[in-house]
This record gives sequence, C-alpha cells and structure tokens, in this order.
Amino acid sequence: MRLLLFTLWILNGATWGESIENRSMERSKRGFEEEYLVFPEGSNVQLVYCMTITTYSKPRGMFNIGLTAGQAWELPSKSTLSNKFKDYHRRSRRELYRKLELLLASRGKDGRGCVLKAICNAAGRSRRDVGKGSFMREILHTVFTLPASYDDGDPTTEYERAYFLKENCNEAEWKCPDVF
Repeated sequence: MRLLLFTLWILNGATWGESIENRSMERSKRGFEEEYLVFPEGSNVQLVYCMTITTYSKPRGMFNIGLTAGQAWELPSKSTLSNKFKDYHRRSRRELYRKLELLLASRGKDGRGCVLKAICNAAGRSRRDVGKGSFMREILHTVFTLPASYDDGDPTTEYERAYFLKENCNEAEWKCPDVF
C-alpha cells in the first residue's frame, strides 16, 4: 500500500513539474472580443416561492394550505446577441413613454410635453453628474435616457429627436413647468 502511494506521489510530482514548464507567462489573445456565458440549449433558471399555512381547526385537528408561485427564464444558448433585443428595448420604451403621457394627461398635465421635458433633461445631463443626484433623479435619468444609437431602419420618433437632436426642448420646458 505504501509503495502504491509513493508511486502515485512521484507521478503526480512529475506531471506537475511538466505543467509548470509548459505554461507561458503571457496570456494568449482570445478569438472573441467579448465573452459570453452560454448554456446548453433548453436550459432555464427558475424562481419558485412556496408557502405553507397551518391552522388548527376544531372538528378534525390540523388544516394545511400550500401556495406556490414560480417563474422560469430561458438561458442564452448562443454566443452572439441579435439586434431584436435592442429593437424590443427601444419599442417597449416608446410604449412606456406613451403610457406616461396618458397618465399625466389624466392628471390634467400636458403628457407629451412633460415626457419630452424629462427626455431633454436626461439628454442634457453631464456624465460627471450621473450617480451623484438624489434617488428619484437617478431613477428618472435611467428611465428617460435612450440607448446610445438608433437603427436607421426603425422610424425615428419624437422622443429620439428630442434626445439626440434636442428638438422641442424649450417648448416642452414651458408646457410642463411643475413635473419632473
């Protein structure tokens, strides 16, 4: 038994020495510019919440109720990202702005003017100031900041013109003086 352990120890030391000699001190450049974490196709992550409520009831004793809620998200199985996510992000943001316009209009404000004012404020904010404002200011900045570029195939909206070209910003300022 001791001879076997000694032999394994010697072999392990010999291979360890070879692996150190073969290692390069410099890192090799990888084929990808960016790294992506990919999973086997069909993989998902799940969040499940289970709750059990136990009560004592008179005629029979114990009574149990179990509640379960779950959500599953598909994990990425390809190392490239398509543009459909950027398109979806841009379009869902437009829908959010339209809903905010309706909400503000129901409160008696000029919804479009207030949303454009918030977009102009986000566009005009200095990068040095980002992260140093109040909690609400940072939330508003995040919501009303548009992605850095837009696709030429997708029609340009009034929101993008306000953000990138500062169009209608002065008009929006006086239409909505007390919101945002």
